[in-house]
Amino acid sequence: MPETLQEDQFAKAATRHFHDADYLHTDSRLPSADHLYGFAAECATKSLLLRFTDVAIGPSRKPEVVDPADPEKPLQFGHVDQLVREVRLWAHGRGGAALYSVLDGDLRAFKRWSVSTRYSDGTYAQADMVERRRDAARRILRVHEQALLSGKLP
Repeated sequence: MPETLQEDQFAKAATRHFHDADYLHTDSRLPSADHLYGFAAECATKSLLLRFTDVAIGPSRKPEVVDPADPEKPLQFGHVDQLVREVRLWAHGRGGAALYSVLDGDLRAFKRWSVSTRYSDGTYAQADMVERRRDAARRILRVHEQALLSGKLP
């Protein structure tokens, strides 16, 4: 059985996280929905980075780029809240500028998202914020789907 490419694994995870988030959102379980919308946006973005930029999977099996200041030191991409900055800084080369311009506004919805909220009581998750992040994740996944179908960024 052939090994699944990491970008395909990220793509499948993005869809799974988004559908699970929608299920929880419908049940008014906003903190968990918000968390999964963040992971959906993160996975779709990482899939796009791997497909349309010079980002590659490193030995740690995480997306990374070579640090121009120190070519021996790879820079790994973090969670969605960090991708706002990282995509701008490191998604250059093949397709990077186009990807940044397409995703920047939607990634900004996750600027204050944090993976550590999984340990919180959930009171941070306000309906309007979760709705903004849901819409942003949906648009990122739509860009991802269109790019996969056409083979290029919108």
